[in-house]
Amino acid sequence: MGDNRKKKKFYFRKRRNKYFLEPGFRGFFCTCNFREKDCVKEMYNLLNEYAGKIYPDLEGDQVPPSAANEENSLSESEEETDIGDLLKREVDSMKKSSQKSLKHKRFQVVETGASNCIFIKTNLPSPEVLTTAIIQDLSTTKVQKTRHVLRLLPIMATCKANLPDIMEAAGKLFDKYFLKDSSTFAVIFNKRFNSSVCRDLIIKELAELIVLKNGNNKADLKNPSLCIIVEIIKGICLLSVVDNYFLYKKYNLHELGKDESNNDSEATQAKKFKSDDENVK
Repeated sequence: MGDNRKKKKFYFRKRRNKYFLEPGFRGFFCTCNFREKDCVKEMYNLLNEYAGKIYPDLEGDQVPPSAANEENSLSESEEETDIGDLLKREVDSMKKSSQKSLKHKRFQVVETGASNCIFIKTNLPSPEVLTTAIIQDLSTTKVQKTRHVLRLLPIMATCKANLPDIMEAAGKLFDKYFLKDSSTFAVIFNKRFNSSVCRDLIIKELAELIVLKNGNNKADLKNPSLCIIVEIIKGICLLSVVDNYFLYKKYNLHELGKDESNNDSEATQAKKFKSDDENVK
């Protein structure tokens, strides 16, 4: 007699893909106040709002049909019986779909490995354009659009956190800002969970590189025209060049949303009360 028993099918729960910070990314770096999930939601809403204004013809996340077909190929196959082959195909399918979906997503949060530090990768060519639009609008309107996001910085390049890779990435980035036109500059350096990178050495080498690009470039720590952002998180370095860094409150969204006129009026009123008290005495 033949074996009439049905062959057992194996089902696998699809896990949510996790992406990690790697060299070669560009995007947005932001800090938060211990509410990372809420911070990510706010950032998605904020970025999509302004991206819709700046790039009205640009559609959102686009994943090619081939990626979707590959994801469904495993579940539709009923002839496969070997558990080893099923597991191998599942792993390969997850890797391929993860890489393709990350490449075609307009905004995607990735793991940084540091608490209260959020990095959102983008496929937009110039994250600094979107960040500048957000910063300028918040500075003008004084409208608080975020509750948990503190600082928001555009990241133009990421590389491994060692001196040769940092200098190579910075050299390509500095050609756009310091080669033709002279400017004043300052280096803003921060590092987290990294003890191998020397702060003073990185700042010194970057400053010398900027002067080599154009001899008229000058360091100005009080009121620089351009600031070089160097954020090191574990083994990855984030690089960017921003303008009006101190004018825009170090790109702190909460500080930008404060109404300075009210603060000035309160300060003058407090001084008036103090002078009245002194006159009474």
